[in-house]
This record gives sequence, C-alpha cells and structure tokens, in this order.
Amino acid sequence: MAWDGIPWFVENTTASEETLRLIVDAAACGGEGVIAAADLLVTALDAPGPGVQVGPGAMVAKRRGAAGGGGQSYAARKPTPDQENVAPTGVDGGRSDLVIVRIEDPYGGETWPEPVDPQIGPYVFTRIISDVPPGTTSIQDIEPGSTAITLARIDLPASTSTVMAGMITDLRQLARPREQFFRRYLAGAWPQTDDNGAVTTDWEAFPLGATWTERVPEWATHVAAHVTITGLLHPDATEARGQVRVSFDDRHGAGMPYTVAQAGRLTVQAGHKFLLDPDDRGQMRDFDIEGIGTAGFTGLLRADAYTVLALEVVFSQEPVST
Repeated sequence: MAWDGIPWFVENTTASEETLRLIVDAAACGGEGVIAAADLLVTALDAPGPGVQVGPGAMVAKRRGAAGGGGQSYAARKPTPDQENVAPTGVDGGRSDLVIVRIEDPYGGETWPEPVDPQIGPYVFTRIISDVPPGTTSIQDIEPGSTAITLARIDLPASTSTVMAGMITDLRQLARPREQFFRRYLAGAWPQTDDNGAVTTDWEAFPLGATWTERVPEWATHVAAHVTITGLLHPDATEARGQVRVSFDDRHGAGMPYTVAQAGRLTVQAGHKFLLDPDDRGQMRDFDIEGIGTAGFTGLLRADAYTVLALEVVFSQEPVST
C-alpha cells in the first residue's frame, strides 16, 4: 500500500504522527519559525548577568533527518519566559553563540535520548550553541540536519560574563509572514494647477489631494510606501530644486531630491518603510505626499491635468519586540 492508510480525518480512526505533522506543515505553507511577530524574543536579563531571557511564544520547525520526513513539521509552544545561561569568555578572545529552539525527538530519525516518561517528554528545548563562526545567522548553516529554528546570536567580547542588550542580534523568522498590497491613483486631478517650489521652511501637501486614509491590518508590523508622480510640468528654464516625501500619520519618510533646469515634464519618486506602533494596528491612518522647495531656486514643479500619481503600499509582518 503506497499511501499512509488513514488520512485526516476518518471517523473512529487514529491518524499517524506523520499525518498530523503534515497538517502542521501545510498550515505553515512549508515555512518554519515563530508564529507571531513578538514570539520567543531573546533579551538581556532585567539585571544583566551571565544569561539571556527567552520570551513566551510558539514555533514551527521542519522535520529533518528522517526517511520519508518531507512535508512534516513540529509545532510547539512556550507559555512562560525562561532564562538560559551563557558561558563567560576568557582573555584569549570573544565568542559567538546561537540561541535556538530544537525538537529532540528520538523517534524522528535523529539520535536523542528518550525521556523518562515518553508520554510527557519533554521533546522541545531552548539551547545555546556555543562558539559558532562569527556572523552565523542560522543553525542550518552549521547543523543542516537539525530540526530547529534560530532565535538570536550573542556576540561576546573577550573576558565577558555579562550579556548586554547590544550583544544580542535578533535572528527570528516568521513561519508564515503576511503581506497586503494596494495601489492608489490620482490621474489628471488638477485642472487648476498646483505648484511646488519657493517654499523653503515648511513641507506642504503636494500635489493637493494626495492623501489617503487606510485601515492598518491587525497583524501588520511594518508598512512600506512608494510614490511615483509622472508628468509634472517644469514650465520654463528657471531652475527648480526641492524634495518630495511620503508621510504615514505623523511620521515622515526621507525627502527625495529633484533638480530640473529644462522646460518640460518629468517624473519624481519617493518612498519609505515605517515601523508601526502597536497602537496603529487595526486603526485608520493617513498616507500623505508632501513637497518642499530649496532656498535660492525659484523654479516651480506643477501638477496639472496631465499629471498622474501612483501610491503603492505594502503592509508586512516581521519579527518585532512588541
């Protein structure tokens, strides 16, 4: 019989462990890592000392090292924080350690000791992998057959026994990160022309009407916004210099400069990626396009009936601390 005989779900049957791990793998779309953006964050101890704290959360790890183990993953949760000790370094030099979560299943194709009570385990552990190559970002780089995910790297200087926040590099990945994309247009919306230029002290809305109010997804941690304005008119040879930026609520992206000395039409662009506050999630927030002129240059950029504006927004989910 080529098939595992009991699929999920046939009444009055018991599916195999492999089938249940298949369900976990399918739910994560084959990905592995932490479940939610703030899960399993590694931080220095409240009173810094020879260890780190690993926050609560949940994870998915792909099953490795087992014949026929493809398409299977483990899921595990940690309801409370715990502390992991980190060995001190000596006078001879610094050291890099990885903080990982590893499934140690003696029945899954890897060699691990059986627990005293196989019914209750444990089979999942936070581990410190000491003395890895500098710059290592994944346990798979040094143990490619390990059923484990990477949480952080600790870079300890020589003669150090206390782990400080600046020594910890967050390496978490989301098992199933999410994105939401949309595009907004304004085309030929300025029969009465709108100018940018000769404004050197304050940013102003440009072109007028380039504001959108959108709802932030509940799961989003970041938003990237990019604007392209085509067909802006520079009416004469008076040199125009200035900047255009994208703003999200009360946060402002970097100003992107423009310079033009020839009469004609041109395209300007600007963009920025913003870290969302937890209070932003699920709320309505504004996206604005703004411009400012450069002192000493009196030329204008003009939005008119031949100008087209496109705003592209991507909400994304990435590991964060809150």
